Amino acid sequence: MANNKNRADMSFLGHVGELRGHLTRSILAIVFTSIIVAYFWEELVDYVIMAPLKSTFPTFEWFNRFGELSGYGKIYTEAFDISQDMTNLNPSGQITSQFFAVIVCGIILAVPYIIYELWKFVKPALRVTERKYAGATIAAVTLFFVTGVLFSYYLLLPLCTQFLFTYDPFGVGNTWTLPSYIDLFVQLLLSLGLMFLMPVFVYFLTSIGLLTPSFLRTYRKHAFIVVLVIAAAITPNDVYSMILVTIPLWLLYEFSVLVSNAVYKKQLKASGQSLVKK
Repeated sequence: MANNKNRADMSFLGHVGELRGHLTRSILAIVFTSIIVAYFWEELVDYVIMAPLKSTFPTFEWFNRFGELSGYGKIYTEAFDISQDMTNLNPSGQITSQFFAVIVCGIILAVPYIIYELWKFVKPALRVTERKYAGATIAAVTLFFVTGVLFSYYLLLPLCTQFLFTYDPFGVGNTWTLPSYIDLFVQLLLSLGLMFLMPVFVYFLTSIGLLTPSFLRTYRKHAFIVVLVIAAAITPNDVYSMILVTIPLWLLYEFSVLVSNAVYKKQLKASGQSLVKK
């Protein structure tokens, strides 16, 4: 109790210093997980980074099975390996690409610990009842982030790369560079992971009174435009990728409305009980 009081009376510079400590430990966690990723680099390249570029990737096999079950037949009939057609035109392209890939994979692995450090920083500012849900909060944020990463990796990344590489209306063929693919890999995984945190952000904003379910419903049409803009910003410049991202983001928005509504009803119930007690 005394510790929490000290935190409440802490100066601005004291809070900055404490935040710096949490950020330092988070960065060290990313460094540690990145070293682990670098140690298993060969396996990471073969089974993770370059895997979505091959016709043997599970996503393409799932779509082929679905096509056969529906009577359409195999959707991807020809074997392909886009990684074999890539090139590197920049002298430092391979080093930069490896560094980005290692860091991003390290960040993804370190997400649970980063969230834990963030929670430790904001915990003293929360009520006792809110602190009880620490484990649930960390689990929820991790779950939504990982779900976004997996959605991007198993659906968006392989389908977009295969479509964009084989799309050739002028008959000149496509040649990709390694850095351009790694940039796409990093962009899709991190951006979708963060965007899938929408219900968590809505939960907290509703809890502190900055959002209401009526507000989210009233501006639903405006939100759809925002979702379209975000989908266009985080995907390659094609309608196909944009649609693949827009659908889950809109579903997340509708789910966020339900989350906000549940929190708001709980607040009304709690305020009603407090008035009765008085």
